[in-house]
Amino acid sequence: MIIGLTGGIASGKSTVSDIFKNLGIKIYDGDIIAKNIMAKEEVILELKKNFGKDIFDNEGRLNRKKFKEIVFNNKEKLEILNGIVHPKVIKEFYNIKKETNTKDIVLFDVPLLFETGIDKLCDRVIVVDIDENIQIERIIARDEITIELAKKIIEKQMDRKIKISKADYIIENNGTKEELYNKALDIYREIKKEES
Repeated sequence: MIIGLTGGIASGKSTVSDIFKNLGIKIYDGDIIAKNIMAKEEVILELKKNFGKDIFDNEGRLNRKKFKEIVFNNKEKLEILNGIVHPKVIKEFYNIKKETNTKDIVLFDVPLLFETGIDKLCDRVIVVDIDENIQIERIIARDEITIELAKKIIEKQMDRKIKISKADYIIENNGTKEELYNKALDIYREIKKEES
């Protein structure tokens, strides 16, 4: 069984992913897959061609903060980035699905699960939801960015209500880490029960 996990930026999705990992579920992290793809030579060349060489530092590392400001302030640039990276990420998840034993439970942790259509590769989908004001506070604290950029990033993501309407399970994460753990554990038990 393939479980899709998604949620808006700073919703607590990664924490939920870690909880499932500690419960023995194999995790495939969309962010890590995308980062590995973006580190490939041919992709770096495409990024330099479309966004300029100065998005990389002297050691050749991508300046993520600078890059975020470019793509989230320019719709066309964001679409170009998605056009470069998304097809490669989708292909990777498609290959993982082909190689996954149907008896195993694996989790696809993908921020843009619905936007990329990767949800169609999943048997069940969990959405981690969060109140927007709490979300903005967490983004600013975590990424050390302005409130304006935090709001722009949220605006560019799929509406919370649409995500919730597509979910099989919803984890509301406006409370403590302990509450989040217990909610994730309940879903894990339900999935295990369903599988047996």
